Amino acid sequence: MRTLLLLACLALPGCQSAADVTAKHRAGVEKTFAALSALQPKVAAAEPVSEAKVKAAPLVLEGSLPNAMFVYADDLKKPGEAASVRLRTLDSVPLLQCGALLGKQHYFGDSITRVAPSVAEQYLVACEKLQYALVIRELEFVPPELSLETKKFKSALYRAEVLVFEVKTGALLGGYPLAAKNEDSVMLLDGDADHVKRLLSNLESTVFNALREGARQAFPGSLPAPKK
Repeated sequence: MRTLLLLACLALPGCQSAADVTAKHRAGVEKTFAALSALQPKVAAAEPVSEAKVKAAPLVLEGSLPNAMFVYADDLKKPGEAASVRLRTLDSVPLLQCGALLGKQHYFGDSITRVAPSVAEQYLVACEKLQYALVIRELEFVPPELSLETKKFKSALYRAEVLVFEVKTGALLGGYPLAAKNEDSVMLLDGDADHVKRLLSNLESTVFNALREGARQAFPGSLPAPKK
């Protein structure tokens, strides 16, 4: 009876170990990584994007069954590993989670928390079934200029392009430009230890919002409406 119960448990996803889940999806995820790596020359050769122009696609970035992810162009060299990029958006982390799970059996940036098999399954399935990659190609970064005496600053500037590819075929579906700067409302307080860090944190937030808003406009329904 105990043997039968054990066999029944092993047949359920919730009874699998993180290592079991990783082994099950490894080949599929590595196939996705190879397809993403193959996009490098196409990203390098793509024409500059002056205005949003994309082909319609059933693209979903967030939800129970996402089929698309943001990926930095620099990350395509070794998909699943974090290259050194400026202002990394949280939306690029799911792919890095898959790399961390395959490589070292832990979450990206967190080697302490025990990996939950069900969480690992969600990440790995999303990577295995990835259909669309929104590749972020940075164009320009101008750091903020700050006057400590007046507590006034000249905004930082970040410009990039988001190139949208179908992963399996490598087809370029178009793209949209991205530009972000600091919010005028940023407050520089006397107690701040690092004013520049505060400005860069704010810029990171505006880049995050601009990336997602661009995706909402290019692919209606790809993301939920922003909270008011």
